[in-house]
Amino acid sequence: MKSGKLFEGIPLIPPVPEGFGKADIGTVASDSRRTVPGSLFVCLKGTRRDGHEWAADAVKSGAAYVLGEHPAKGVPAEKMLLTPDTRRAESVLWNNLTGHPADGMLKIAVTGTAGKTTVTLLLSEILRAAGRKTGVLTTIRCEAGGVPCDMGENGGSSVSDIPGAMTTPDPEYFFGAARAMREAGCDTLLYEASSQSLALRKTAAVVPDIAVFTNLLPEHLDFHRTMEDYFHAKASLLDGVKRAVINGDDRWLPKLPGMFPDTEFTVCSAAGAGERTRDGFPKSNVTARRIRSLGPDGMEYLYFSGRAVFRVRTEMPGRYSVTNTMLASAAALLAGADPAVVRDAVAGFRGADGRMCRVKLPDSAGRSDRDRPRVPAVFIDYAHTPDAMEAAISTVRDFSQGRLTVVFGCGGERDRSKRPRMAECAERLADEVVITSDNPRGEDPDAIFRDILSGVKGTKPFAVIPDRARAVRYAVGSAPPDGTVLLLGKGHEKYEITAEGRRPFDEEAIAADALLAYRNRTADRENGET
Repeated sequence: MKSGKLFEGIPLIPPVPEGFGKADIGTVASDSRRTVPGSLFVCLKGTRRDGHEWAADAVKSGAAYVLGEHPAKGVPAEKMLLTPDTRRAESVLWNNLTGHPADGMLKIAVTGTAGKTTVTLLLSEILRAAGRKTGVLTTIRCEAGGVPCDMGENGGSSVSDIPGAMTTPDPEYFFGAARAMREAGCDTLLYEASSQSLALRKTAAVVPDIAVFTNLLPEHLDFHRTMEDYFHAKASLLDGVKRAVINGDDRWLPKLPGMFPDTEFTVCSAAGAGERTRDGFPKSNVTARRIRSLGPDGMEYLYFSGRAVFRVRTEMPGRYSVTNTMLASAAALLAGADPAVVRDAVAGFRGADGRMCRVKLPDSAGRSDRDRPRVPAVFIDYAHTPDAMEAAISTVRDFSQGRLTVVFGCGGERDRSKRPRMAECAERLADEVVITSDNPRGEDPDAIFRDILSGVKGTKPFAVIPDRARAVRYAVGSAPPDGTVLLLGKGHEKYEITAEGRRPFDEEAIAADALLAYRNRTADRENGET
């Protein structure tokens, strides 16, 4: 692509190398190891290293030009380009290189600490039922009209050496997926916008038509440092956005209408009809009324607004499922979906993988429900912060009949401050706690366990079992037949990340095997076998 076209929308700081505007550039790279002859190397400042340090290596590999925020050592002036913000520039470059793929599509971005994946996938189900063809970019699934998009070996990262799916992929993969969606005939782009991706300007070249905010809970403070910084990173999604749907029951989100007066806000509340939000912010214009829990079978409520009124039935249990379905329904209605279509699509949605999913076993051959051996109920959820844990454990506690066992760990090379708080939460709400691993990455697992144990008071039975598969088998195998086991942290992930890299790990399969062994043992005892 001619450099003049590639750099449309990117301000360059003089002096610009002579003849640059007519140069041909083949591709863009932000990892010097992936630089090829004729490419553009973009210098990105990271939390640990600065891409300017590798610019000379990129030139040796054949980079035609280097784009940086200041001159880079070892790069001749005739190859050096300067711009105020290389993060934003990278997003614009890939948007230009892929031909502005999101133009003409309805674009809906979902952000928040918890619930992003569920709301995004539910929105996709509703809009598909309404006749739209959707492309989705989520933590657990990226697809164009039902066909998976290539997110590379590192799950959407252009520079990381540690494999693992990214909530919002880097620009190379984000715009590549958007192009695949356009080529597949998609008319709608739905994507999760993480706080890190917003701070790093990954999707700066795209302005959503509708933004959805689920909540704001303490997370990623190792990156953002303070809740104020975290909030403002999330809020930046609204720059230029005309319509937004927010959770009015959240502590932070009702501040947004005052910050963005040109945005039309739909404020959803499950706290009570007609209540004014904190600090005098506007009343909610969508409310959930007559909320009723159906235990492990889900929730039911009346969706009430000036736009539509209908009864909602969802298979997803827990109070937060009311909020998630309200937000998705409100966004779908803004996108033109019929209320009856919204109602039926919500009722048919079984939830996102790894989000409060029950581990199921095949029926026992030749046995009725009454005769089938009883086994504990086992649920898997992605919750990996204190607030998300509290919501998940409280949800299961509401319908658990017997002992509740919680299995959890804490990710390595992530916010250490949340580790003791997660332990405190689990010990306070569960009857038994099993502490295990959860993606230690390159951090010493013993150091992670020490941080977690600093929050344990010893008021409930607990065990530390570093091997997660053994921990799952222990928790399931030792639970009473009327008990419940809640496995937290892995959710949809089918891998574990250690210092050696990523290895396969299917928690649902391990839990199902443990349940099957439990049922077989129970059947043997009932038959008098030893």
